[in-house]
Amino acid sequence: MPTGYTAELVDKGITFRRFVLQCARAFGACIMQRDDAIDVLPEKQKPYDYHLKAIKEAEKKLTKMKAMSLNKQLEYGKEKRSEAVASAIQSRSKQQAEDARLEAMAAKVRSWNPPTKDHQGLKDFMLEQIRISKNGDWYDKYVREAEEKTPEAYFTDALSAAVRDINYHTKEHEKEVERTNERNEWIEQLYRSLPSR
Repeated sequence: MPTGYTAELVDKGITFRRFVLQCARAFGACIMQRDDAIDVLPEKQKPYDYHLKAIKEAEKKLTKMKAMSLNKQLEYGKEKRSEAVASAIQSRSKQQAEDARLEAMAAKVRSWNPPTKDHQGLKDFMLEQIRISKNGDWYDKYVREAEEKTPEAYFTDALSAAVRDINYHTKEHEKEVERTNERNEWIEQLYRSLPSR
C-alpha cells in the first residue's frame, strides 16, 4: 500500500527528481515547504523574528527603567513587591487547601481496614501517594522572602532580568539565523544534486 510519498509514484509514475523533492519534505529543512511548488527552488527561508521582537521589548524596558528617577524606581519596586507578596500569599492559600484535602483523605485511608493482607499494599500505596503529594510549609518561606525583600531589590532584579533577556534573546536569535542558513544550504545542495528533470 503506497504512502503519501509514494502514492503519486505508484499511481502515475514520477521522475526521480520529483520523488526526491517529495520525500525531502519530511526533513526539517523542507518541512515548511509542503504547500510550495515542488520543482522550483523555494525562496530562501528567513529566520523567525520572535527573538528580535523580544530583544526590542527588553531594550525598551531597560531604557525606560534606567531613565526612572529614584522616586519612580522606588515606586516600581514597591509595586513589584506588592505583586510578589500577593502572589505568594495566594499560592500559599492554594497549597494549604490542597494539603488539607490530602490530609482529610489520609485520615480516611488510615482508618480503613483492608479486607485482606493482600490489600494492605494498596493502603500503603495510597498513603505514600498522599505523602509525596503534600506541599508542606515551604510556601511560608516564599511569603516571608517576598515580604522581606526591599523595593530597591525588586527594581534591581527587574533591571538585571531585562539585561538577561537581551543577552538570552540575542544568543537565541544568532542560533536561529545559523539554523536558517543551514536549512537554506541543505535545500540548495539538494536541488544542485538533482537532475533538471
